[in-house]
Amino acid sequence: MLKKIFLSLSISLAFFLIISSFFLLDKMVSYLFKGEVKNPYVFLVLGKDKEIEHTVRTDVIVVGVLDWKKGNLSFVSIPRDLMIEGKKINAIYNTYGMEKLFQIIESLLGQKPDSYVIFNYEAFKILGDELGPIEVIPNEVMFYEDLSQNLVIDFKPGVPYKLNGEQLLAYIRYRKDSMGDLARIERQKDVLKKLLSKALSRNPLEISVLYKKISPYIETDIGLPEILTLFSKLKNSVRVSFSTLPYKVDSDGSIFVDEKRLVSFKENLIGSSVQEKYRVNFLVVNTSSLVSRVFEANLRGVWKDRVGFEPDRVVWEDVGISQKFEGDHVFIGEPEKEDYILEILRKAHPSRHFTVHRFDRPEDYTMYYTILESLAKNRIYPDFPVSALILIDDFRE
Repeated sequence: MLKKIFLSLSISLAFFLIISSFFLLDKMVSYLFKGEVKNPYVFLVLGKDKEIEHTVRTDVIVVGVLDWKKGNLSFVSIPRDLMIEGKKINAIYNTYGMEKLFQIIESLLGQKPDSYVIFNYEAFKILGDELGPIEVIPNEVMFYEDLSQNLVIDFKPGVPYKLNGEQLLAYIRYRKDSMGDLARIERQKDVLKKLLSKALSRNPLEISVLYKKISPYIETDIGLPEILTLFSKLKNSVRVSFSTLPYKVDSDGSIFVDEKRLVSFKENLIGSSVQEKYRVNFLVVNTSSLVSRVFEANLRGVWKDRVGFEPDRVVWEDVGISQKFEGDHVFIGEPEKEDYILEILRKAHPSRHFTVHRFDRPEDYTMYYTILESLAKNRIYPDFPVSALILIDDFRE
């Protein structure tokens, strides 16, 4: 759900971004929309479950923050079971309406949404069919039946699955594992990134057709001129990041906002970040013995706390290079940014010593392409250019 929501919006945004390079979008925008849009531009994305006994739950809640001046697009997932004013946040929209939900988002993030987008499951099925198959590898047994919704989920741990619309929807909807909705959010992020990557590889005509297919299943107050205006300002590629609202789990399993972490989270989300000094693509690959999503979650948390942002991609899986590399390594893919890259690594991992590879030796190229080949064999394809390829060993953050 979270996927379809965010993805549909992202697809439409990607479509208009591509079109701009072909049809001089600036002139179109000046004709269609004379106004100005604020910066940052905040929008709320909701995934709507089926109506049951006149009740509709917002099964997925994601806040998008588009800083078009800096070219950043950030998505913040909010747990559907988060307790707000004595209620779960996924019941707020049905009970009090969109304006109340806007007010709550403002109280959490310090920014009131300017617009909203609501998707239903049918839109996500279309996205999964058109952009799939998407490969996933479950971490644990996933089995659930709900005959009232004609829903059957049955996945085995450690087995790679290539999923399309209906199956992919079942995979991201599952919430009966050990971490419940919190684990589902992580699965949704993973699938969402893969769907977005595939969407951005399509040509404008394909994206146009896809957008038309899903538009009947979307509710939004974002107008076409407004979208065009926003993306006419993005002269370079958009940097996309994903994070989750800081939360804590009570002794009875209830989920609440982590107020201590929320302050710095808001500052890093809306305010200026050290990362804005450069557009840097950080790729982190796990070579430690901790082969689990715990590696990714912990590492992203460490970066968020220490440097104010997360790596662009974290490969937590064992891709077969652990025996070939000892210790921590960093391959500098963009030499002009080396000082900044090393500064970030010192802040993120002050107790680690990284072997720096600058491609001034033939063996650096050999090692680098060995890593890329191993990633490709595991169907992991980095976004290029990779500014810094980082290997983390002996995980102990």
